[in-house]
Amino acid sequence: MDVIPTGRALGAEITGIDLSKDVSAAQRDFIFNAWIEHLVVLFRGQSLSFADLLRLRELFGPPGQAANQLLGLGRKKYLPDGLPDDVAIISNITDAQGKPIGALGDGEAYWHTDSSFTETPISASLLHSIEVTEQGGETAFLNMYRAYEDMPAGLAARINGKYVNHSKVHNSAGVRRPEFADVTDPSKAPGVKHPIVRTHPVTRRKCLYLGRRLNSYIFDLSLAESEEVLDGIWAHTCQDKYVWEHKWRVGDLLVWDNRCTMHHRNAFAPNARRLMHKSTTAGEPVV
Repeated sequence: MDVIPTGRALGAEITGIDLSKDVSAAQRDFIFNAWIEHLVVLFRGQSLSFADLLRLRELFGPPGQAANQLLGLGRKKYLPDGLPDDVAIISNITDAQGKPIGALGDGEAYWHTDSSFTETPISASLLHSIEVTEQGGETAFLNMYRAYEDMPAGLAARINGKYVNHSKVHNSAGVRRPEFADVTDPSKAPGVKHPIVRTHPVTRRKCLYLGRRLNSYIFDLSLAESEEVLDGIWAHTCQDKYVWEHKWRVGDLLVWDNRCTMHHRNAFAPNARRLMHKSTTAGEPVV
């Protein structure tokens, strides 16, 4: 195997392994260490079953759950009967009756961290491409270590020791989950309280942990001050110098560390087909 860094702020491709076969202990250590170092790892040309995807997530941590499971909302009704509970389908494709077969459609998925609206957010996300678009649908990633380390001293001082609410109300495409009422005051949004700056449990490095911008709120500040500080943090964080954008091919497997990255997806044409399979690993309390 070999590791080929992207040359950007994060990300690397791992070559020389067929993940549909058993992974040895030495290969497991190699992959895990590359993931920790580069935050996102890419494997090209992988043909993986649902069982493979569930097996491979355990290279990165204990089994995790899909967002609806973590929210206690049960299994999505449109999912096929043979799909394992812990696998999510990300797709804009509809069935013969016009019903979606997956989540998130074709619109933009805004910068976010997966499932940060839980007390113990997931650590790794694994996303495997089955059908991809020629244009649009790229996934970009942010290095949250570097964003924190480069933060202006004045802004860093304003968030020192502060906690932020990670709202449960909307998905990453900004669509309100029907189980939750609309929110007009972000300080009242149902969600979970996490520190804005967390310590990664493996590297022990500090990084920003923002979740998503919509309905975010910094505790112990007025709403106006919270909005001002959050606007400053997000403007600083979402700079191109902290970003790597991935253009998908069929058979790609991307694995990213949700504890020290954010990601977003570009929109694509509604008539273009995109199909991804996803699994996750369980994480730990945010400290």
